[in-house]
Amino acid sequence: MTNTSSYTFEIIPKSWAKRRTPSKEPIPISVSIPDLVLKEQYFCNMNVTYDDYSQRTFYSRVIFNQLTQSWTVDGMHVAVKVILP
Repeated sequence: MTNTSSYTFEIIPKSWAKRRTPSKEPIPISVSIPDLVLKEQYFCNMNVTYDDYSQRTFYSRVIFNQLTQSWTVDGMHVAVKVILP
């Protein structure tokens, strides 16, 4: 198992304007992924805290980009770039 405490996460902004009528929605401010394993197509739980202090958990997929050699975790509503130590 990988020690996830050494990773940090950069939230990737998503624009829903093309998909639906814009409305005021909470903005994600922090993410934790306690069961993260850096393995292509691995599924894990992403815990997200929003600016209105609400919290949600998303079933997420780990993705490795061959071109940029970077890892991301996508929970559909929220995606993050994994910053390696």
